[in-house]
Amino acid sequence: IMATQKVDKLEKILFIPDCHIPYHDVNAFDLVMKVGKAFKPDHVIIGGDFADFYAVSSHDKNPERANQLEDEVHQVIEKLQEVKRLGAKNNVFIAGNHEDRLTRYLMQKAPELHKTITIPKLLALKENGFHYVPYKSDYALGKLFVTHDTGKAGVNAHKQALDAYQTNIVINHTHRMGYVILGDARGNKHVGAMFGWLGDTKSIDYMHNINMNKDWTHGFGVGYLNKRTGVVYLTPVPIIKYTCVVEGKFYE
Repeated sequence: IMATQKVDKLEKILFIPDCHIPYHDVNAFDLVMKVGKAFKPDHVIIGGDFADFYAVSSHDKNPERANQLEDEVHQVIEKLQEVKRLGAKNNVFIAGNHEDRLTRYLMQKAPELHKTITIPKLLALKENGFHYVPYKSDYALGKLFVTHDTGKAGVNAHKQALDAYQTNIVINHTHRMGYVILGDARGNKHVGAMFGWLGDTKSIDYMHNINMNKDWTHGFGVGYLNKRTGVVYLTPVPIIKYTCVVEGKFYE
């Protein structure tokens, strides 16, 4: 009689890419929240640019667009609370270059307030139950690293991040989806991935529409952590006409 092999329990991970709130795509974001409620993640990792911080951007401002930092912050906090209600035991907020807009603005315009007004304080991250990871840093979960970017934004950004880290890495920032597995001379395999975005292309005024339509895609990611081995198994989830499939279940 063969002994029954014990099966490791896997912990679920939900990866939320760039949202650019309040300039997010409402339907795409709501779809991810719908999936999250059914998926019941143990870990939620927000990968950066969750907030847009348009009001403190150094770019030229559209006079027809609302330019109120207080309103932006209020909407971001509302969405953070919605993410928190998914019930994960571990919620991570990685800052991106758009959150860094606030830091740069204060350094240039009001350096006296640089330590008084911060992303964690402004978004009440601790009060809302999120672990904060500063921009240009990373978060490790098992044998996987997650960061916003490594200074690259093109179609090969995930490959370049994999080359930089020399280990498993998920990046954000590019608004593209990509997944690659590469080995080293010893045959060890590592994954580099990026999971799209949840923003609204109609709100983007700094890029030609054709490039956004061609290169950017709505999507997110899920993963499964084997705590015994530290291995994280990644699955990109493209959003197709506001539908997706996770764990064999169709969502719309």
